[in-house]
Amino acid sequence: MKRLEASRITCIADIRLSERIEAEVDRMGLLETYSERGKQVALKARAAWLPFGRRSSMVESPCEVFRFYVPREYERAAMVRLAGAADLFLPGRGSVCAQDAVLMGEDLRFWEESNLCSAPPDWVLESRLQTAPYDLIFCIVQRGRGGELARTMLEMGLGAPVISYGEGMGLRDRLGLLRITIPQEKELFRFLAPSADSDLVVDVAVRTAGLNQAGQGFLSRTPVRALAVNTQMNLDRRRHVASMEQVISTLDQLRGSTDWRRISAAARRHHAARPPEREGMVRFSLVCESGTGGPTVQAAMEVGARGATLSRLSRRMKESLDGPGPEEAAMASCARECCELIVTPAVARRLEETVIKSDLFEKPANGFVEIAPVHDAVTYAGG
Repeated sequence: MKRLEASRITCIADIRLSERIEAEVDRMGLLETYSERGKQVALKARAAWLPFGRRSSMVESPCEVFRFYVPREYERAAMVRLAGAADLFLPGRGSVCAQDAVLMGEDLRFWEESNLCSAPPDWVLESRLQTAPYDLIFCIVQRGRGGELARTMLEMGLGAPVISYGEGMGLRDRLGLLRITIPQEKELFRFLAPSADSDLVVDVAVRTAGLNQAGQGFLSRTPVRALAVNTQMNLDRRRHVASMEQVISTLDQLRGSTDWRRISAAARRHHAARPPEREGMVRFSLVCESGTGGPTVQAAMEVGARGATLSRLSRRMKESLDGPGPEEAAMASCARECCELIVTPAVARRLEETVIKSDLFEKPANGFVEIAPVHDAVTYAGG
């Protein structure tokens, strides 16, 4: 069994930018890219003459959430190249961030050493762009609750959320006839929040989505390093040479962080009051061929995992220098599923042993595992 320390790059981009992202990934020498479809959400002012309803409506635009892995020393260069290729510094186009991860599998070939990030453009080497500390808020809610949560985040003025879809598995499968009381379809809510305001965002999200009630969902918070964050929350007509989002982005770069625009002065105090058993969690992402992750998830339930969320991924392969030929690569399946479990450190040790003994890394699953730290988690079952 191989273990590989890497940086996971998450790139959220407007669907029209997918080809640019894929072309840049190929130039960087990356062999595999995983993606899922979602939607970015923003507010748009309604006509002033409309007498009823809210003054703003939510507008959705399709996006693609890419994930891939690079050696940690190439993390910043990879993000700068992606942000430059797709112009992610412009509001409304997308975001890119990175986090530490440990990969486990039999054949971990995510990049070509001889071609990885070879000959980066001069502007990448000379770039003064720096990453900023953010927290990735990942929330799993019942189908139909994501819109309410997205509107709340937009009205707080902190950034643009992303919504995708998944299925609940594990705990729900053990409820027998009672499973009909918990819908299988879930909305997966992602939101990049400045670290200074992260505690406030979590508190608001828990109340808005009702996560302190049984069966309503789950929330986790992971520290990431963000280079570009989509700050386009309103689609109003532009009235000046530069939009307010562009001004804010420039000030963030000049100040070196987002602390100057924080809205929560008591974030540290709120965080200190959180129950310690909700902190220091571990996330296991089991990526395998579509339809093959069920037995491994069931084994995870038996060693202490409380539940899992399944999302559909698409794998894109680049022909390796010494890998499969074009015909073999064309016959390979692109459909993947990702089963995510968040557990305590004690359960994580047992879960890792269970996963190693499972059939996840063999045919037909052909999977691998991503292990990453989670700052804390909130759910009714955990409280």
